[in-house]
Amino acid sequence: MVAGQLPELIVNGAMISAVYALIAIGFTMIFGVGGVLNLAHGALIMSGAYIFAVFSRNDMLGLHSALAFVLTLGVIAVLSLALYEVLVRWVEENPVITFLSTVIVAVIATEAVLTVFGSPTMGMSLVSRNSVNLAEYGISTRIRWVQILGFVVSWIAIGLLWYYITQTDDGRSILAASMSERGAVLTAVNLHAVRAKTWLIAGTLAGIAGIFLGAADGATPQMWLNPLALAFIIVVIGGIGSIKGSVVAAYLIGFLEQFTVTFIGHEFRGILSLILLLLFILYMPQGLYGREYVHD
Repeated sequence: MVAGQLPELIVNGAMISAVYALIAIGFTMIFGVGGVLNLAHGALIMSGAYIFAVFSRNDMLGLHSALAFVLTLGVIAVLSLALYEVLVRWVEENPVITFLSTVIVAVIATEAVLTVFGSPTMGMSLVSRNSVNLAEYGISTRIRWVQILGFVVSWIAIGLLWYYITQTDDGRSILAASMSERGAVLTAVNLHAVRAKTWLIAGTLAGIAGIFLGAADGATPQMWLNPLALAFIIVVIGGIGSIKGSVVAAYLIGFLEQFTVTFIGHEFRGILSLILLLLFILYMPQGLYGREYVHD
């Protein structure tokens, strides 16, 4: 019975891990470059879901889902950049004030959504609601098209980001700033521009994640709490500031979560992830790829 459930676990784990990776990469990029623990990242994820719903639902603006997808990413990216330029850049030298500022932004955003849309789950459609039956391949599960599209888009986004970071001068400046701000300054890197681009990219990734989470399960004002908590766990396990570590840890946590749901019970969904986090903090606090991040 256990062996028969493994293929289903692997498929479902791969699907959800792809979205977790996007959330964690955005979260770790902002912390790696600016040292900001950005709780408002969760509010951007939630906003992505609701803005896409406003653009795409027939009882609202009714735009084609592809156009709504692109417009939503643009709006969330601009909101993320505005958050940095209007608020964070003026307080970022004080980590405590910066952290509390992002908490306040997240709370205000949640209350605003509650006021405008209420607490019921808001449904939305990105692609066909049909699913693919994998029974003919010996796997007793069905995958929804939104999960497949989320997996594909996630890896396209990760691939593009990886190319940008490793193959372009702009991208290398972000990597340099994440490893050593002092070294980056000495090589004439404009730190303000690097941080602004990082918030823009992180916002875009949060928007993608929000759209797929909303399209899969609907949007609620608190939908960002669990993904952001998992992103924190993923970033610590992967190594703070490491994109590669975030991707690897996202899949580790995603599969662990699916294992827990399948073999232990849904109510224990996050328990093994927390145990793993505790073990890493005790015995491997730098994470899997923590050497990429160097304190000045």
